This record gives sequence, C-alpha cells and structure tokens, in this order.
Amino acid sequence: MSFQSEKLGGHMAAAVTGLDLNRLPDRTVRSALLDLLHDNLVLCIRGQTLAPPAFRDAMAQFGSPMLRKQLARTVECAEVNIISSEDRDELGDGRKIVNGANWHTDDSFMREPCSLTMLYGVVVPSRGGDTQFTNMYEAYADLPDDTKARIDPLKVVHKYSSSRKLTHVSTRPAEEMAAMPEATHPLVRTHPETGRKALYLNPNRMERIDGLERTESDRLLDRLIAHSTQARYQYRHVWRQGDIVIWDNRCTMHKANADYPEGERRLMHRVIVAGSVPV
Repeated sequence: MSFQSEKLGGHMAAAVTGLDLNRLPDRTVRSALLDLLHDNLVLCIRGQTLAPPAFRDAMAQFGSPMLRKQLARTVECAEVNIISSEDRDELGDGRKIVNGANWHTDDSFMREPCSLTMLYGVVVPSRGGDTQFTNMYEAYADLPDDTKARIDPLKVVHKYSSSRKLTHVSTRPAEEMAAMPEATHPLVRTHPETGRKALYLNPNRMERIDGLERTESDRLLDRLIAHSTQARYQYRHVWRQGDIVIWDNRCTMHKANADYPEGERRLMHRVIVAGSVPV
C-alpha cells in the first residue's frame, strides 16, 4: 500500500491520495501518516467511502477511539459521532447549534482530553462550510521571551459550560454534567511525541487562569487568543466529499463555518482518540 502527499498550507496541513481506508494501513503506512501529521498538524486523506464501523476501525490505527455523549452517535457505531447542519439543542430550548462555531480545541473540558480528532465529510455543501485551523506551536514560538516566562507555569480551569463561552453549548443531563467536573490544564503544554511547546487554549471552555484575579485572567486569555488566531497562523480547509481530516488537538485550535447556502446539508462523522493528561 502506497500513497502520495502534498502540502496544503504554507506552514501547516498536508493532503494524502492513493489510499482506500476500507483496507487498514500496515505498520509502515501508519507510521508514515503519523509522521506527516506530526510535521503538518493537520492531515487530509482524500477520496474515502466508509461506513461508520470502517471509519472507526481505520481511525483506531491512530489511537484508541473514545465515546462522547455530547454529540449524536451513529446507530451502527457508538464511537462515531454525527455533526450535522440539522443539529439542535434537543434537551434545552431546541435552538439550532453550530458545533465548533468559534475557536476551540476538542475535549479540553475533560480531565483526560482526546489527542486527535478525525472528521469525515459524508455530505459537504457546494460551497462554504470550511474548517479553519491555527498553529499553536508557532503562536507560542512568536511570543516575547518575557511573556513565555510568565505563562509557562500557569494553569487554566476548563469546564463544559464556561462563563466565557462564545457559543451556545448543548444541554446535557445532570448525571452527565456531574461526570464532567472542572479540569485544570497547563496554559502551555509540551507535546508528548514531538517535545515542542504550544499554547493550549480553548476560548469556549476556559473559565479562568488559576491563581490570577478574574480581570487579569480575562485580559491575559483574551490577549493570547487574539495573538494565536492571527491570519498568519491559520490554514483554511475547503472540504471535498470523502475527505477525512485528522488534526492534533495538542498543538492546534479549529473552528467551523456555517456559511453554506441555505437548504444545503453538511454532514460529518467524527472519531476522537485517547490522549494523556496534558503536561
């Protein structure tokens, strides 16, 4: 099994063609794909046609798939979530929800967040619906040395429904909320496989910097978010039907755009795989 690859963005993202993930990659191909992901942070595998169990099995080559109840799940496979243009807050006020409409990193409200996210374009609109990514390695590297020295030891409290959140999040049952207590993570984390430092931010889940007065905490978080989401750090992925996009939540943020024509559908299947406690 072999494949071809090409760069997509100037500083991040690569695309792969020539693979059919209905046939699981062997160790050599899997290692090469992981190397591409670590080098580029975002990896697109083009031209796939996968039923939910096959999608899960292919993504399990990159890590252990995790169950997440906050999103709908496919009937065939509980580890495969559904993200749809038709999503609504079913347990709340019924309003339409655009999952991931603001900058975020997946799962930071969990004490052991996922490492990678895999999103499969089952139905993509004729235009719009792009996903934007930002490079948190480069955002950290470009900070002044005195800022790095200040923020390196800081920790941030994350929670599912933060008072700082920018978008409505789906209402969850009380027992599920009880299983998602606050999580405290480093503001700067070291990637366990590359050894590189990255800002670890999630504007939709961060509550406060531990040990700072609230006004100071908000000011610093807002400054770091504005810095890390500058256009020079970004890559914007234009979806094609059958794309699988894999990204590393330990060194990126991302956001979805709901700017596709009215009446058109956007349907994605999602798998996340386990990570370790951030350090």
